[in-house]
Amino acid sequence: MSETPQNRGLETAIVADRLALVALTLFAVYGAAVLASILPPRLLDPLWQLSSTRITVEAAPIPLLGLALLHLAAYLSPANLRLQRRREALARLAVPVSLAFLLIVPLQGQAVWRSYQLANAVAGQQQASTSERADRVRLAIEQATSPADLQRRLLALQRPDLRIQLDPSRFPTIPLPVLKRQLLSQLDQAEGEVKARFAPVDPATADRITRESLRVIVSSIAFAAGFAACAQRKGQQVPFLVEWPFLLAQLNPLELWRRARTARGNGGLALRRSAAEREAEFFESLAPPEDGGQHPAA
Repeated sequence: MSETPQNRGLETAIVADRLALVALTLFAVYGAAVLASILPPRLLDPLWQLSSTRITVEAAPIPLLGLALLHLAAYLSPANLRLQRRREALARLAVPVSLAFLLIVPLQGQAVWRSYQLANAVAGQQQASTSERADRVRLAIEQATSPADLQRRLLALQRPDLRIQLDPSRFPTIPLPVLKRQLLSQLDQAEGEVKARFAPVDPATADRITRESLRVIVSSIAFAAGFAACAQRKGQQVPFLVEWPFLLAQLNPLELWRRARTARGNGGLALRRSAAEREAEFFESLAPPEDGGQHPAA
């Protein structure tokens, strides 16, 4: 038995409803994943910015697929007004989403640069502080006049992050110059270990972060185009992606300067023309009205 048009239309409507439900499910999954990764917000922390943008971009295929399924559902069921309104609303919402993915590009670059600066600044500060404390210990060792004086000076300068292994019972049995050389050697080793823990960003780590950032940037541009293809501004008949070249041309600084200059010229011309028209109307009001008939003879 051949399938009737009524059954065919009913099956299409059911498939459209299923696709719309799947789309909403994908939106919910993406929202939960992103919120779990960005909360609580730490807007001034570059590491939080890098992590948030990475999660947002990596999970972006989920809402993009949901938006495409919603468009397909609306296409399959054009008579479903509720579905059509939902598609139009989410298509308009996709416009700022597309722009947000474009905004990730400069934000990602700025976050990477700030993370490098912060890491190097912290490393430089820690190394400078370590060198300062090591110099104080070194000076105390060199100025000690006896094993007891050396022990007293070192115990007063001990710190958890810069500790020298002391064995006070051996101090009296070792000549003071030899003891000083041993302690200075231990101090140099401890200083080097502390500075190694707070070293600036090494080339391998910098290369890995740069590659990861480039991947995020390229993916952000691609997802911006994908959402723009499914986006549509209110009152427009074409996708937002089709409007990109025109909008970018409108934002061209040279074009903005040319339009501003033209507007100023047209405004001045309109002002002069309106002033001339007002002057003509004033003089016309002073003249007597013309009589359509002949003047009476004197």
